[in-house]
Amino acid sequence: MRVSRVHVRNFRNYKNAALDLSEGRNVLIGENAQGKTNLLEAIELIASGRSDRAGNDRELVYRGENQALVEVSYHSAGYSETASLLLTAGERMSRKAKINGIIQSASRRFARLTTVSFKVSDLDLLRGGPKYRRDWLDQLVCKLKASHFELTTRYDKIVQQRNRLLKTFFEKDGRLTVSDYDELKVWDKQLAQYGSQIIKQRVHVLGLLLPLAEVHQSEISGSRESLTAQYLFKNDETPSDSGSEIGLVGLEQLSQMTEREVEQIISGQLKKRRAEEIARKQTVCGPHRDDVSFSLNGFAATAYASQGQQRSLVLALKLGELKLVTARLEEPPLLLLDDVLAELDLGRQGILMQLVNSEMQTLITTTHLDGFRAEWLEGAKIVTVRAGEIIRQGES
Repeated sequence: MRVSRVHVRNFRNYKNAALDLSEGRNVLIGENAQGKTNLLEAIELIASGRSDRAGNDRELVYRGENQALVEVSYHSAGYSETASLLLTAGERMSRKAKINGIIQSASRRFARLTTVSFKVSDLDLLRGGPKYRRDWLDQLVCKLKASHFELTTRYDKIVQQRNRLLKTFFEKDGRLTVSDYDELKVWDKQLAQYGSQIIKQRVHVLGLLLPLAEVHQSEISGSRESLTAQYLFKNDETPSDSGSEIGLVGLEQLSQMTEREVEQIISGQLKKRRAEEIARKQTVCGPHRDDVSFSLNGFAATAYASQGQQRSLVLALKLGELKLVTARLEEPPLLLLDDVLAELDLGRQGILMQLVNSEMQTLITTTHLDGFRAEWLEGAKIVTVRAGEIIRQGES
């Protein structure tokens, strides 16, 4: 997979800029808040259809403008494509996606382009709340199965609609009619159906990732640390076999369950906690409430791992992700490294950069080149970014 050109107009802090990429390593250098990460965000917006930095599309449009354009040209799996996304601000934001000039559905992942990124914010996989881990896992599933994007989009809309209904029930002070309950059952059925599919796909991909991440964790720690993980899904009716928490279904047990069995559990939870949901005016059951926990040598990484161990664990997960995606695509994805070398010591930097070879196109952002080894920069294209402009492009 190779990206040849990135063009943005009225995107973030860029009025109009184009970046030509070499097939190997590309290094964007510049001070903080100059726009380096914005270019990576533009590429990921095309690749995944989403930005994990913006709360909404309006934030992506240059201040004072009403349209933003992102256009990426790339070659993948024998296809040469130019994918574009036009964001327009009106009474509400709208999107227009195209591949080689042909309009595509912007409600799904529309481009063949696939990226694997490693950024400072990835440390929130351990430091942050469950949403960081859910989003990361869903994004990984989307890279392996594009239809997961549409599935999660539909599910999110179901939750929003159901929450609005619960709010109206709350305002009725519990005086619900048969019609009210029938309407809620319709949303319950859809939520359980789509939710079970999301959970099964997450569990499947997590099962594929873990063995790869475990190998990297062992390598990084000198075989001193063993990485394990669990997908945290609550079943109020069934005690956990592990005994760690009543009602918690383990990863292995979930992987053996059918979608129908998971759907029935979600349906049971919705019925059991209906009064609670009305009182809280929100849906408290389903995959949007699940979590993933990571452990080192049997101890929860969020509670017991040092900062260095947490960095190693996240690095192992991202390296496992890179290997998994490469194997599934049968070609390396575009690797995006957003100022992460500054967060890693020399040993971890070396392990990461060993994988950044000539067969894998890489885009690296940094504020300076002082910490880069000479071999990391050999043959790399160096690009200077300043105040939303690409000042200079050249070879190292």
